[in-house]
Amino acid sequence: KVIFRPLYPHKFGPITIHGIFLKRQKEVSATFARVNCVEILHTKAIWESILTGPLSPNFFAMLRAHAIVFTEKLVGGMKPFAITAMGSQQFSEMKEEIAKQIADNLPSIMPHSYEYTTEALDMENTIRDRMQKLSYPEFEGVLHPAFE
Repeated sequence: KVIFRPLYPHKFGPITIHGIFLKRQKEVSATFARVNCVEILHTKAIWESILTGPLSPNFFAMLRAHAIVFTEKLVGGMKPFAITAMGSQQFSEMKEEIAKQIADNLPSIMPHSYEYTTEALDMENTIRDRMQKLSYPEFEGVLHPAFE
């Protein structure tokens, strides 16, 4: 209980009593953010969840649709010539094959983006900064479940 209680500082003469974590909200926020981003929310885990998690079929459907649109845009004004040369069936098959190749190769390509993604998302600093700005009750609400 002394970790989170009292929720607000209480002054008794020269002594102030306040929950240990609440009194050190700035430091606890930094540690919480670091541990979560190193152990749980790291880029590799995020991509593994996207690529193999229960919603991965949704991701790959979206990737396929975007790959097909991208191929259409890439071909651009040459599309009538491509269809004339290849035939519409083969042109459609080519777009599907490009989408398939992207999906098949993505898992081996993604590790090359981990460092950039980590820097771009900047989750550790975002989590730390947001937690440091929480009110005492909100801060306790974030941390308390981990201790139950």
